[in-house]
Amino acid sequence: MNGRAIRLLVSKAAMVRNGGAARDLLRNLPALSRKFEVKFCCLNILESQRQQVESLGIEVLCPENQWEVRGGIWNEISAKQDRTSGKAWQNLEGLSELIEWADAIHLATGAGSMDFTSMVPSSKPLHLHFHESKSGVFDSVSHLNRDGTGTWRAHVVHTLQSFYHRGRIISSFQGFKQNEKWIISANSNYSAGRLMEEYGIKGGVLFPVVDLSEFDRENPANDDEIVDRLRESNDSEYVVSIGNISRFKGAFEAVEHLVGCSVDLVWVGGGSEPENQSLVAFGRELGVNVQILSNLDSVELATLMKRSTAVIGLANGEAFGLTPIESMALGVPPIFVEEGGYRDTIVDGVNGRLVARGDFDGWRKAIMEARDSETRSKWAESGLSRIEELGLTPENYASQLDERIRSVI
Repeated sequence: MNGRAIRLLVSKAAMVRNGGAARDLLRNLPALSRKFEVKFCCLNILESQRQQVESLGIEVLCPENQWEVRGGIWNEISAKQDRTSGKAWQNLEGLSELIEWADAIHLATGAGSMDFTSMVPSSKPLHLHFHESKSGVFDSVSHLNRDGTGTWRAHVVHTLQSFYHRGRIISSFQGFKQNEKWIISANSNYSAGRLMEEYGIKGGVLFPVVDLSEFDRENPANDDEIVDRLRESNDSEYVVSIGNISRFKGAFEAVEHLVGCSVDLVWVGGGSEPENQSLVAFGRELGVNVQILSNLDSVELATLMKRSTAVIGLANGEAFGLTPIESMALGVPPIFVEEGGYRDTIVDGVNGRLVARGDFDGWRKAIMEARDSETRSKWAESGLSRIEELGLTPENYASQLDERIRSVI
């Protein structure tokens, strides 16, 4: 490369859901652009995301008629969604030239991403950031109803999806088993275990990041105004949880685990109006006041989290989870279920709490601990130390990726 920067093509198919993987990618792009010469390609993107990427001087390639992520049982069973993404990649004008331009490719998993690999020559170095398993193929939780019912239906859909879809998913990873220039990093130790269990591939670990400049621990004068507006002048204590209303994210389980804790649940994200109403009604039945907020900007969300008693999560098999480290960055107690990737970032009793699912007394005790000012202060200090210890910064991410890519160029 004659002393020039490595040309890196960064890719992720679906950006418009703006989930954890997309947010992590956007956080890392400034540091990556300082380490590499970067271009970016995707199949869909929000206009705000495009502006953010292009403001870094990074060229964005995305189809004019953007690919849509479609749900539905038949799409889940037949892999129709992934088949349409494959065609979208093949029809994306200019993609072949971008791949040829690149010295290496960095691909983030997610809906539609794995079909990108069929466009990449085996001689081209490729790094895959493995964020999570294909939803529903290797577990049935995603097929359950929001309240955990529908076991029979979930089992049938999971069985059919495994029959029609599992082989195709597994085959999309075969290139990484056969090609030394194609490598994988999981986003947590939990994900690395799933990668080996499901695909027989041993990968490294490259943690997502938190950009501390996004999270101000101070309390500006307008914080009260923001919280009063969002909470509709409700001055009762509350905890925050973030995600869509699904069994995977544990929305109804969050309500169950707050019974007797004397706090409201503010759920950020939500779903359709009927889904939102069902969660509120469920909380009312159990004596837990539930408020659902959506479309918050970053300042509103950070302020809401800062003023909460704790940030909680009961997701089932969360691969990593950005919310715990975001709460640590803000100095807010994270209380999460003792499962999945949460165990990488939270040290129980040191910078937050990890509590078993179903341990209702344990959850009540954890909420009480989070109210204690001395405990909050200790956890807040330890949270920053944990972020530093794990190297959860964009600069460290870029350096680690640079090392891994240079090992295969």
